[in-house]
Amino acid sequence: MGKFFLNISTFLVLFWLLGPLIVIVGGSFTETPQVIFPPEGFTLKWYEQLMGRSDFLESFIDSLVLASIATTFAVFLGTITAVGLSHEKFVGREVFRAFLMSPLILPTIVTGVALFQFSRIIGLSSNLVGLAIGHTLITLPYVIRTVGAALVNLDPALAEAAESLGARPSRVLLQVIMPAIAPAILVSVIFAFIISFDQVTISIFLTGPDIMTLPIRIYTYIEFAIDPMVAAVSTLLILFSYILIVGLEKIFGLGRVFGGKS
Repeated sequence: MGKFFLNISTFLVLFWLLGPLIVIVGGSFTETPQVIFPPEGFTLKWYEQLMGRSDFLESFIDSLVLASIATTFAVFLGTITAVGLSHEKFVGREVFRAFLMSPLILPTIVTGVALFQFSRIIGLSSNLVGLAIGHTLITLPYVIRTVGAALVNLDPALAEAAESLGARPSRVLLQVIMPAIAPAILVSVIFAFIISFDQVTISIFLTGPDIMTLPIRIYTYIEFAIDPMVAAVSTLLILFSYILIVGLEKIFGLGRVFGGKS
């Protein structure tokens, strides 16, 4: 009986999570001028219409550039921070760790307003720089948690053996610790990139005329019209994220990052 209820609960959770995605994907192929599920007929005209929109293509490129910049800084800073927190004991370490995790706790709209006011105070003129700072801030905790989890499962005897053989701390870090946690770093790259690419709330406060990310472009578009072209864009974004995650799993295996079996 317990197994039956567990199966039912699992099915309901999966249905709740995947149901909206199924509606969006199916609605992108409908022949009607509005999103309908089940779709009426089958057509690719909404995808063809999307391919002719240069503004969506420009926003897609803006999102790629922004996500790449934010991911680079977040992974670099997050990896260094995670290594430091796992190997160094200092007063207030847990408080500092909680502070770094605060972007996960605070509502993103609060963070967005704070970053907007901060950019005005310092006179930040570049929207790209402001967006990069904001996206780095919200993706940094994911990197720290992912890399930190791998460091917890890392056998300390590896570093101790290298040190006993005369290796300097910098060499131990670069040639022992970093290769061992490389899969976790790669996972954090994917997570940070996807989170930055799909970010809406913070981007609303920091975007400007010189840059408009794809999620903001979609948001402004549906203010005036809700047609299957929006579903087509969403479907391509779902496919884009799915390819990244599945590709990572096939090549490296997510289980190995946390000490499990891939």
